Amino acid sequence: MTTSADADRVKRFYDENTSLFLSLGQGTEGTIHRAVWGPGVQSRVHAMAYVDGLILDRLRRQLPPGAGGVPRVADLGCGVCGSLCRMAKTLPLRGVGVTISDEQVAISRRRIDQQGLASSVECVKGNFCELPPALGSIDLGSIDLAFSIEAFVHAPSGDDYFRECARLVRPGGTLIVCDDFITEGHYREGHAASRWIDRFRRGWVAKNVCTEDEANERAARAGFTHVETIDLTPYLEIRRPRDYAIGLLMRGFGWLPIENNYWLMLYGGHALQVGLKRGWMKYAVMVWRRNDGA
Repeated sequence: MTTSADADRVKRFYDENTSLFLSLGQGTEGTIHRAVWGPGVQSRVHAMAYVDGLILDRLRRQLPPGAGGVPRVADLGCGVCGSLCRMAKTLPLRGVGVTISDEQVAISRRRIDQQGLASSVECVKGNFCELPPALGSIDLGSIDLAFSIEAFVHAPSGDDYFRECARLVRPGGTLIVCDDFITEGHYREGHAASRWIDRFRRGWVAKNVCTEDEANERAARAGFTHVETIDLTPYLEIRRPRDYAIGLLMRGFGWLPIENNYWLMLYGGHALQVGLKRGWMKYAVMVWRRNDGA
């Protein structure tokens, strides 16, 4: 069950760290997501947009147009609306981004105006586990495709997340989550792996990190059918010099009881890197279809 304390923690995490994510992240395109060097990617610009491309491809191939011939798309946990703005420049759509962070809302709205996309994209403040009756000018239940990139793990409750997605996405519509999931390898390693994953949960406010099977079970209860899973872990940058430097810092001082959000971000990010390298975590895209009449 989602609580106000859970939501406040996520809000503070992004209010305090978004500027650092933008300045110290893996790209310069104004996005806080990770670079994915998938098949055919030749540049960092394309690596930063790889997941957006997968989502756009799904939208083109499988979804009929929404009202007025323009598909309606929602980004749940939209960050600074980098993905929606990029998509709206490629394909005519009506997009709404939802973020719990005041800082991200302000940055998103400036970006949308600066890029001349106000007629296509809007950003609203909200908790995607407790959606309001309408998202800006878009009604719940009318969305053709909803997605979350590196935001699903922050949901205080996976059941609440999928329940709200079922209210948002129309029957026959699509839900896509790109995020980190626990693998079966974690269970074989026992306590050592669990300790690192708990560090990730604490540092990145990732209460909802789970296995693919657990995500599918929660999605099914809300009326979604699993379509496919794409493992992107082999295409990540997880051995950068910066990552080794942070690893040394955490080995020397990670035990300190520091509650600063930036320190916790480094602490959790290092734990995630360890989990990915050791096979206890995977970075994947999961796709579901909302059942007709769900």
